[in-house]
Amino acid sequence: MLAQTPTPTTLPPLPGQRTAIDGLLTGQDASIEAILPLSKTQSYISILEDALEQLAVLGDIAPDVGKTDNKPLGEEVTRILKDQRALEARYQELLLEQDRLKALPNKTKYKESQLAILDITNELQQSTQVLARSLKTHPSVAQNLLKIQQERSSLQALMGKTIRELRESRFDSLVSTVEEEYRKRNTLQNTINRENEASNLLKSLQHDLHLEKRLLEEETTDRNQVIQQLKDTIQEINALTTSEQKYIKKETKAHESSVRQQCQHKETLLDSQKQTLLLKISQEQKAHSKIAEFLTRQREGLERQIQEWMTKYEEDTENKANELEALKQRRTQDLDRFEELVQAYEGLEKIVEEDRALKLKEAEEARVARERERAATRIQRWYRKHKKRIAEAQAAASKSAKGPKKGGAKGKAAATAGGKASAPGTAKSRGKTPKTPGK
Repeated sequence: MLAQTPTPTTLPPLPGQRTAIDGLLTGQDASIEAILPLSKTQSYISILEDALEQLAVLGDIAPDVGKTDNKPLGEEVTRILKDQRALEARYQELLLEQDRLKALPNKTKYKESQLAILDITNELQQSTQVLARSLKTHPSVAQNLLKIQQERSSLQALMGKTIRELRESRFDSLVSTVEEEYRKRNTLQNTINRENEASNLLKSLQHDLHLEKRLLEEETTDRNQVIQQLKDTIQEINALTTSEQKYIKKETKAHESSVRQQCQHKETLLDSQKQTLLLKISQEQKAHSKIAEFLTRQREGLERQIQEWMTKYEEDTENKANELEALKQRRTQDLDRFEELVQAYEGLEKIVEEDRALKLKEAEEARVARERERAATRIQRWYRKHKKRIAEAQAAASKSAKGPKKGGAKGKAAATAGGKASAPGTAKSRGKTPKTPGK
């Protein structure tokens, strides 16, 4: 079994702690003397000193870390982690490939990709379970004990520092440590939320894959039905073919005789056309020789033009190279100028940011001043009502004392009892502190 970290004793919250935290967040100097009496400060110092002594006793009775078993989990855990990384890489590749296959008209490869993703997901789950079992069967007791000692030492240092600060009428270290732990807890909660989102996404993909499987089975059933229908049709065609073959043979012979007569007639026409074409060929050969001579002269003229254009090309290339070099030099100068302008812009932007931060700070200070004024108004209103209730109570007491004394001793006893019963309530109302906004 893994060593469990002992739960630290939770100290009662310091009165006025919220006010001190608000003062730190708003840039004010929150002093404990204004919100915590000196007697309570001494009480909290005594409680913290007693806790320090108990932690010291726990440190003395704790086992030695060097004597515990501190062997690594071994090659099995390393192999499992390596396999998990390979599966995760394959999972990412399949997701990218799935996005590409989704746009194709053929959905067979897309469904195969979904099946592969489901298999890899199951393998990752099995690998995680195996890793968890390995970690449970190979606990690292030394690491847990070392962690307990480190946390105990940190707690002792924090409590000692808090005691020193309480003696100086402040507890800044305690407030900053609580805020840091709160931020760490929020980070852990965000990680858990991301894992839950990934689990929900996996369930959604599995549901989609199940639907795709069912759709594939329905399509396969439909295709099998169509294939069976086609087989039946082929059998019917084979039965009709035998009876039609005899009729087709007779029709073929008659068609062959008719085609032979048509071909003989066409042959006679083609012979006459052949003689005409031979005459045209001789004429075309003469025209071809004339055209060849003309094209030869044209080619010689074009070759001379090519030489002229090549010379012009070399001259233009050299001119453009010089222009390109000049443009490079100008570009270098422009880049230097651009860097200077960028530095000037960054300086101006920094000035604007500082001015904006100053305006925000002034607005926050104005808001805090308005909150203080409203709190002071509420305290004054409550104090006037409190003074009025005390005056009314005193007037009622004096009026009852001046009344007729018909009750005798019983009336005096009742009056005395009423005065004693009202005294604690009055004292309690005097010690009650009104709640100010923000607490």
